[in-house]
This record gives sequence, structure tokens and C-alpha cells, in this order.
Amino acid sequence: MFRKLLMAVSLFFITIAAQADDQKIESKVQKVVVFLNGAQVTRTAMVHISPGNSTLVFENISPGIDVQSMQVHANGEFTILSVKHELNYFNAPGKQKQIEDLLTQQKALRDQTDLKNGYLAIYEEEANTLRKNLTLSPQNVNLDVIKVKQALDFQTDRLAEIRKKERAINNEVAALNTELQKYNRQLEEINRNSGIATSNILVTVSSNLNLQSEFSLSYVVRNAKWTPVYDIRVKNINSPIAVSYKANVTQQSGEDWKNVKLTLSTGNPTVNAVKQELDPYYLNFASGPVFSNSLNEVVVVGYGTKKSDEDDQTADKAMPRQLAGVSTIPLSVSQKENQTSVDFNIDNPYSIPTNGKEYLVEIKSLEINATYQYAVVPKMSTDVFLTAKVTDWNKYNFLSGQANLYFESTYIGKSFINTNSTADTLSLSLGVDKNIVVTRKPLNEFTERQGLGSNKKETRDWRIEIKNRKSQGVNLLVEDQVPVSQNAQITVDTQELSGGQLDKTTGKIQWSFALKPQSDKKIELKYQVKYPKNQFLVIL
Repeated sequence: MFRKLLMAVSLFFITIAAQADDQKIESKVQKVVVFLNGAQVTRTAMVHISPGNSTLVFENISPGIDVQSMQVHANGEFTILSVKHELNYFNAPGKQKQIEDLLTQQKALRDQTDLKNGYLAIYEEEANTLRKNLTLSPQNVNLDVIKVKQALDFQTDRLAEIRKKERAINNEVAALNTELQKYNRQLEEINRNSGIATSNILVTVSSNLNLQSEFSLSYVVRNAKWTPVYDIRVKNINSPIAVSYKANVTQQSGEDWKNVKLTLSTGNPTVNAVKQELDPYYLNFASGPVFSNSLNEVVVVGYGTKKSDEDDQTADKAMPRQLAGVSTIPLSVSQKENQTSVDFNIDNPYSIPTNGKEYLVEIKSLEINATYQYAVVPKMSTDVFLTAKVTDWNKYNFLSGQANLYFESTYIGKSFINTNSTADTLSLSLGVDKNIVVTRKPLNEFTERQGLGSNKKETRDWRIEIKNRKSQGVNLLVEDQVPVSQNAQITVDTQELSGGQLDKTTGKIQWSFALKPQSDKKIELKYQVKYPKNQFLVIL
């Protein structure tokens, strides 16, 4: 019995000694590289290392880190034996002081509300007293008329003043209640997140000396991203395009980034960086015939690789949460182009809380030469769109994103910059210009129909009219079409194009011309379709 007690005591002291070797370290986020999906966080801390083996516990780190991405760097005459990760549910971020501060502010608001309501009660009592004291009755009919009038005037003025004060107090009470609701929501949010764990990174080191060393920890978190957004301003069609290239940065990693060195990278660590390999593509008959629902045919089965459900779940986890609110801070930015990505280094320290809000960072401002052209497809819409074409756009490192459009100092709406193209020219839509009027009408009230032998002919004749009401000339592109036959029994005869360029494969016709100020132009489009009488054909 004594031996068992001695062993238990020994184990207890061994455990205490082991815990004593664990040194808790508070580190600070110094640098963050935000990717299109995810972010790499770098923390630093100055650590005292004692002789022997010891475990350094870096606390209060994001719970959503990618464990495989952890890296630890340090210099000195010691050895790093191991690096481990653990979730700590017992050392969640201390919220008690924040809760106490909110409760104190809540109490102050409630005290003010009670005081205001007390004034309302006093004013109501005063109003009731005034009404009772000046009520006329048969016993005081012989009162002096002048004195009665003076008393009534006093009562009216005083009651009006009381009502005015009551309205002001009610407005103040409403404002106080609104502030009180904000504090209630903050407390609810804190209580909802109070059970969230943090990460610990455990670094075991061995040293023969007493020394100090600066440790650097880096890891990737998933709940962070930046998305490109643009402001595009065009003064007039004779001026270059002014482009403000910006980023909406957001994160919900579970740790605040306070006054950190921020870098925006076009890389994406969540994308598989390994080149895909082709497996042999074998063909063989299935064990039994497989029939499709729509056609009575045998389906040949091909065998290949398939993405697992686990991959889908991983992709779902990497999706960002919904965002709320926008904050804006302009910063100085420098650009660095790597082999597979581009980094935009924010020169000034920057702070992004872990609240899911968007913080707008200006990356750079550019003036880009462009060729302007007005374009219209009157068959679809008579609206005339102004487009700007930018050549050699790849050198600006743009990404696909939403753009706010401003033309002639007026906001005209939103557009989308699509850079997922191999074309050398980037086309930007700058909205509709109502000063160019376009109509498209049938030239004859009824289309011409003829029967000839076993065939039938139908003719369509359209007139397109364009009026330039602007004080300056414009270059205009008009697009329309003629039908394209996919049957040898159907023939299309183009009879009038007014000089338009016809693509016989697609049937698309283009007219490109300059239109002087306050001038107009007419275009005629006429074609005839021949097909068998016993067939039905819809011709527009």
C-alpha cells in the first residue's frame, strides 16, 4: 500500500515538473500575405531558453490553421526537436473585460433613460395640474375676464412648452434605446463566440546554454481572402481611362491583425500545385448494354479518375463566409512580380479585425490609353453602348472583378472586367449613351410572301436609322444578322446590306462608320428565304 502511494506521489511531481518545463509564449502578428483564398500569417516573439529540454507553447493562435503549413524559424545555439499543433478549448480569448466594459456602458445608458423618463413624469404631472386649476365652473363665473384671459394664455404657453420638452425627451430616449440595442447585439455576439477554441503551437527545444532568441512562426489560415474591385473613370472619349485598382480584404481567421505588414498576392494556396497526369483512357464493353433515356443506343463506358467527396468537403470549407460592412483606408503600395504570382506590398502598417467586414485597400491608380467605340445591336436593343478597348492589358496584372463606372463625372453603373481571356484586347463596357438614338422598323407594313411551284418565298426588309444628337462626332458599330440555313431545302438570299460586312458562317453583319455631330444615317437590311410549301418555318 505504501509503495502504491509513493508511486502516485512520484507521478504527481513528475507531471508538475513536466508542466513547469512548458513555457507559455505570447507572440505578435507581424506580417500577413493575403491570397485570393487564404492567408499566410507570420508571428514573432523573443523567447528565453533555459538549459535542457523545454517546450515553448505559442498561445492564442487562429483555430483554423493548416497544420501542414506550419513553419518555425529561430537562430541560436540550440536545437528544435519537434513542432506540434493542438487546439486549446480552455484558453479561449479573454472576453471578460470586454463584457464588463459593455455592461458598464449599458448601465450608463439605462441610467440616462430612467432620468429622462423621470422628467417626462414630472412634465405630465405639471400639465395635469395646469388643467385642473383653470377649469371654469358655475362658482367662478364672476371672475375678471382680463385675468381669466391672462391665465388661459399662460396655461396655453406653458402646456405648449411642456409638449415641446416632452417631444425632445422622447427623441433622446429613442436614441438611447437604439444605442442600448447595439450593446445587446455586441454582448450576444461575444457570448456566441465565447466557446471557440484557439490553437497552440508547441515547439520543443534543447539547449546547453541560457540564451535568448527571436522565433518566427508562419502558417496558412483559410478564412481570409481579397477580391479585386475597380473604379473606372472616363472624362470624355478624347481622354485616357483613369483606373483605380483596389482590393476588398476580409478575414474571419479567429485572430485580429493589428498594425501588420500587409501583402496582397494573386496566388492561391488552396489550388493544387501539382501538375495533373493523364491516366490511360481504356475502352471496353460494359457487362450489359446500357441504354440512355432519350435514344435507343448502346453507351460505351469510359474509365477514368473521379474527384472524391472529401475533396468537395474541403472545397466547401475553404469558401468564405458572407461579408458585412465596408471600411476604407488609402495606403501606399509597391508591386513585386514573382514567377507564378504578383505581390502588392502595402507600405504602411494595416489592421484587419477578424469580423468578416470588407476593408478597401487601393492597390494602384493608372491612366490607360484606349480606343473608344459606340456599339448597338438594334435587333436585341436600341440602346447604344460606349465601349473602350485596351490593348496590351496583361502588363497591368488585372484580375477579373467588378467595376464601378463613371463617365463625364457621373456614376453610370457597374460592369465586370473579365480577364479570363487570351485576347490581346480588353473590352470595357462604359454604359448607355442616350444621345445617340437608334430605331429598327420593317420597311413595309407586311412582309412579302410568294408561292412558286413547290416552294414558298418570304422577304424581310428592315430599316435601321441612327441619329447623333451629341455635339461631337462618334465612331459607331452596328450589328445585325440574317438567318443561316442548316437544311439544303432552305436557301437564304441576301438582297441588301447597305455596305455591311457579312460573315456567312454566323450570319452576323457589321456596319462600322463615323457619324458627325447632329447627323443621321439610314441602313437597309433585306433578305429572302425560300423553303418547301409543305413545311412550316418561323422567319423573323
